[in-house]
Amino acid sequence: MLFAGGLYLVLSRPHGLWLLIGLELMLNASAPLLVSTGTAEAIALIFLLLFFALLEAAAALFILYHYAKQKGSLNLHDLTAI
Repeated sequence: MLFAGGLYLVLSRPHGLWLLIGLELMLNASAPLLVSTGTAEAIALIFLLLFFALLEAAAALFILYHYAKQKGSLNLHDLTAI
């Protein structure tokens, strides 16, 4: 369900922040399955997954902030004009 919601956001929204939210949903879609197993390895994998998701989100927001500052908009349709 999370993966489908993320896929919908990625494919339907031209705004950069919605794209990031959709990608994060798709990345973290396996977390509920790992929690349901309850093993120590699964919990460690969840923490590793969340750590890398935070790093990815921070880097992507940094890039989008500078893009928006330069272009004045986060509309991804403007990327074709580059």
